Amino acid sequence: MSTEKNRTTAIKMVEQISRGILDDTLLCADACWWIPGKGTVSRREFQGIVDSFNSMKKSELRMTIHGITAEGDRVAIEAESHGELVNGEIYNNTYHFLFLFENGKIKLAKEYNDSKYAADTFASMGGIG
Repeated sequence: MSTEKNRTTAIKMVEQISRGILDDTLLCADACWWIPGKGTVSRREFQGIVDSFNSMKKSELRMTIHGITAEGDRVAIEAESHGELVNGEIYNNTYHFLFLFENGKIKLAKEYNDSKYAADTFASMGGIG
């Protein structure tokens, strides 16, 4: 697939993740994620983490994209989240996503974020996934 198509797919994935949705139409059947503190997890395990996070959100998380770099089958996105949690706190984290593509679908997603901020925020809520 083209770099531009991969770029568009990666943007859509970030938008869907911010809504708490994993869009299977964007993913390879054996897609996996790498996340701080957990390493590589399967799509099913990542869905569990997303579901845990969804239960802690009062409203939809807004994800603002600050930069995109795309080359071939690799797309990097810098982003920032903002949303209210059920405990009334605001969740505002920064991210770097690296998406690796195979045949136009996401094969591997790496999500780098401020893991200390995330751990501190969710510790009082019983943790996440």
